[in-house]
Amino acid sequence: EALRDWLPAAEEAEADVEIVTRMVAFVEAEPGILQSSLKSRLPGTGDAKAASGTSNLASWLEKAGRILRIKKESSYQLYPAGYRIPTAPAKTPASSSSSFLAPAGPPRARSRRSAVKARLLDLDRLPVVRLPRAPLRWEEQDRRKADARARVATKPKAFETDKFEVRGEGWALAAEEKLSPSDRPDPAYKDVFPTSRYTHWLDRKRKREGFEHASSVLRVTDREGQVVAERGLAHDVYRSDVNADGTGILFLSREGTLHGYTEALASLIEESLTDLPEYRAQADRFGIGPQAVKNHTRTVAISSDRRHYLITVVDEAWCLDTATGQVVWGFRMPSKEGWTRVVADRSERTGTSAEVEAALRLMQLELPVSPDDITRQYRALAMKWHPDRNQGDPRATTQFQGLGAAMELLTGSDLSGLNGRDVERVTYEQVLSTSRVSVPDGRGRAVDMGFTISMGVSESFASDWIYAANLGKDGRAFLAGYSGKVVVISPGGVPERVYDIGSVPRHIADAGEHLYVLTDTRLYVLAGDRLEALVDVYGASDVVIADCGFALLEPKAVTWYTPEGRNVGAVRTKDPLRRFLSTSGGLIVETRQHRARITGAPSWWE
Repeated sequence: EALRDWLPAAEEAEADVEIVTRMVAFVEAEPGILQSSLKSRLPGTGDAKAASGTSNLASWLEKAGRILRIKKESSYQLYPAGYRIPTAPAKTPASSSSSFLAPAGPPRARSRRSAVKARLLDLDRLPVVRLPRAPLRWEEQDRRKADARARVATKPKAFETDKFEVRGEGWALAAEEKLSPSDRPDPAYKDVFPTSRYTHWLDRKRKREGFEHASSVLRVTDREGQVVAERGLAHDVYRSDVNADGTGILFLSREGTLHGYTEALASLIEESLTDLPEYRAQADRFGIGPQAVKNHTRTVAISSDRRHYLITVVDEAWCLDTATGQVVWGFRMPSKEGWTRVVADRSERTGTSAEVEAALRLMQLELPVSPDDITRQYRALAMKWHPDRNQGDPRATTQFQGLGAAMELLTGSDLSGLNGRDVERVTYEQVLSTSRVSVPDGRGRAVDMGFTISMGVSESFASDWIYAANLGKDGRAFLAGYSGKVVVISPGGVPERVYDIGSVPRHIADAGEHLYVLTDTRLYVLAGDRLEALVDVYGASDVVIADCGFALLEPKAVTWYTPEGRNVGAVRTKDPLRRFLSTSGGLIVETRQHRARITGAPSWWE
């Protein structure tokens, strides 16, 4: 009686088992079968509700790793797990001679070399340019709402329609038209990377028709909006950077593959970041697992001449040669202010030379050996011999116990308070408060006692993660930490100066005479040690550097500035902005369905 209410659910589950069994059988017999075609071939799937249930079951089978689903128009093609899907894209009218799937070539083989040690940046020895702190996004939000209400009350006259609004001295809305379906921007390309010469369009989710078998799709257009090249990519995209003129673009996939391309979409780079010795050293230092590569690699960048590229992992940055993969230089940001490095307690364990040799043999090492080598080997063997991984194996337990003793003997580190799975060589401490009190000593006198409250954290927490970085036009590099400090590196790899903005930068762009640093709320226009302008950019998504100034992009607006940061004019749209071009006929601004031509706007190009 108590189970009666559960009978319908049990019967439904039993029916689902039969549907799943037949569904898998169809997929194995007919790889590439359309999901929609199963509606008439499976038991009990004739009505709309049952058909929806079939779609849900297919989705769960994909999540369980039983099948693979590839988007095909309004449905999906279904393949058995592990099936080798054809790499040629489907023939469609939209495909051109430059449309092809980029094969996943073999990653570049690296020579077996040791990691180049990053140099610690000594910011105290560099000239510091302190700038007004940019407010945080939430701090700016209330003020922006008040300013918006004030602007409505004193709104100046502008050329506008219900679709476009144009502001600027001499700017005029010359023409407006509705785009034909063939002229509209492809909605598959959700990510746009505009530059001074080329624009890159990225489809991360394989929505572009004709490229269903690619992991992502990339298209390049020129200044006039004409397609230069288009191809499917063999890797997905998690991090990205395009150089100043769009002649090079660099991506990092979720699995940690670096892949870069020219404006013609010829391959520049294809290699696994985890093969880089410098990355492996950082992974060992912070305990970065295979699935966390993308989370600890905050920035990738490629130079204007495509000769160098830059990667950052936590607090370190390396500039590498594109052709050879060799390290040009590497730097490490100092820890965040207020945190002091604390070395682990020293062990009192001592040993004879024979005992030291025995410890080295146990750890499968030999002289000469560095502390980093010992710690790296300890971590590997601790994972291998840990009792939790070798239950019922007394030999592994004995080896694990001996491993700790060997580590203490060879390094002098006291491991008694540490987890056997890992060794935190150093921690960081911040003093929160200190106080002194007088306590009677019982003999009519007082004894002063001091109390200190401090907090200890891991090295990862105390590190100043590099959140933005870029390579400039003349070979300079720019490294910006979470602390808001932006370090300028000369073309020769020598630190030159520090800009302190006190907020987390999102993007850095170099135009030669001027440097642009973008945060969530402000854009700094810098020339050497001078602040040329400070532009409010709340809600802006990117900055595009051109020959004669820069454009600030918002979801529904583009604003043009002189190189020094003076506002020249702006175009606002009712619908989200999809494309803008500076052509011989004027400034072209497009949304999903409409296009406007604006005259009077200065040319972006020399």
